[in-house]
Amino acid sequence: MYLGSIAMSLNLPTRAVPGAATVVFEPPSRWHSRVCQQTAGDVTLLAGTSAVWHHWRRCRKQRATATTACGVISDAAVMQRLTKEDEPEIHLGKGLFGASQLQELISLCDARHGFAASVQRRKDGEVVVDQHRTSSSCPMLWPLMTPPDRLQMLRDAGNVALAEQIEQELRAVQAVQRRCAQVIGVEQERIEPLQLVKYLPGQYYSPHMDTHEEPERKSSYAGEQRTHTMLVFLSDVPESDGGGHLHFPRLGLHIQPHLGDAVLWRNLTEDGQPDLRVLHEGVAPKSCEKLAMNVWVADRPFSLSAIQAWQASSSSAKPAASQFLD
Repeated sequence: MYLGSIAMSLNLPTRAVPGAATVVFEPPSRWHSRVCQQTAGDVTLLAGTSAVWHHWRRCRKQRATATTACGVISDAAVMQRLTKEDEPEIHLGKGLFGASQLQELISLCDARHGFAASVQRRKDGEVVVDQHRTSSSCPMLWPLMTPPDRLQMLRDAGNVALAEQIEQELRAVQAVQRRCAQVIGVEQERIEPLQLVKYLPGQYYSPHMDTHEEPERKSSYAGEQRTHTMLVFLSDVPESDGGGHLHFPRLGLHIQPHLGDAVLWRNLTEDGQPDLRVLHEGVAPKSCEKLAMNVWVADRPFSLSAIQAWQASSSSAKPAASQFLD
């Protein structure tokens, strides 16, 4: 994502989330107490992120069968809000993904040597590798770009092993995408290609926004905007490391990675503009490796026809199907 120069004021109170667990700051807001009166903290039942009343209705409907903090029920997920009522919504989900499920994605990337220097598309549309982002990334296969007829063409050409390898990755990706869509409360077709990221000691991603630069949105696939981001942690980073956390400098919020946890936030304001308060950074780990997965949600479902039309009308080259940018 374009990282233009952003004036930052960092004189803000810090709210740390040790081990991605309890947030220590002001008492829960009135909204949280209305949403879930049985909770002892600002834990809410999240089955989507569109509106306050959606949370309230869903929680009230399930209150009769709730266990702890309104409980974990069917397709919903228990999420803990990390921000105050007058701040952007940022939620933490504990143990949303199993270790074996996430390890499969890492293994699939490693098997095809998929990790490479992280790239980004600047405001002018140019693709660069620079010192704003020093991690490595591995884009997972996008089911939209890999229809069954292409796999059959591989088999017909005698590339059966390759077709099976691709099918294995697609199955793993679709399972994770379904879970992400379920937790966020959106159509699976709105999720961009999953992107795994790896930070070796000293590697970082400077403060940035996940939104496409308005109004051109040159880094998008089809002119879409990213409404939400979910960052899934694929490894633990102990507090003793002294780094490796997700940091929202304008909110004074630090979140320590814990395997299987996920942080979900909304990128846009109520009027649909990029919310600069969710500026964030990946702080460099000091002594260990950090792995995570970017899950970006678009404001509309993706389709091949829309992507092709956007590429045809764009003045700058778009990423090929195998090269996914953030």
